[in-house]
Amino acid sequence: NEKQRSSNDESSIVAGAAGPENGDEEDGDDDDDDAEFDGYAMRDAIFAKYGECFDVDFRVVQNFGEPIIYLNVMPFRLGSRRFRHETEYEYLCHLQAVVEILIKYEQLDNIMVQLMETDKKPRAGTSPLIAVPLRLDLTKEQLRSIMGEMM
Repeated sequence: NEKQRSSNDESSIVAGAAGPENGDEEDGDDDDDDAEFDGYAMRDAIFAKYGECFDVDFRVVQNFGEPIIYLNVMPFRLGSRRFRHETEYEYLCHLQAVVEILIKYEQLDNIMVQLMETDKKPRAGTSPLIAVPLRLDLTKEQLRSIMGEMM
């Protein structure tokens, strides 16, 4: 079912790149899709991909002085002692906040496509640990806004 959602998301991205064929109706459908996607759906997508509920976290990386923001899928599992959320409810609240940020910056489709297409898997017990980076494709204005909020 999540693969079906992913292929639907991919086709909506492709359709959006070509321009909406039915006027404003297409834009309304995208907003409805985003409104339906929540922390539960993000947890389900992560579980569908990896068979476990891994944590996610944003990370800023400097590349030749330019910030790039990634959403990293971390190798910390729900229920493990290294998991930073004490309860599943806290984990779902965190995922809801992540989804809201992705929707605000119009990155949800981009991140979900990367999640479904990657062959990488988060791994703990390695040095360094291995997270799966999913790159946000942000405009310079969005980056300035985010980086300004972080300071």
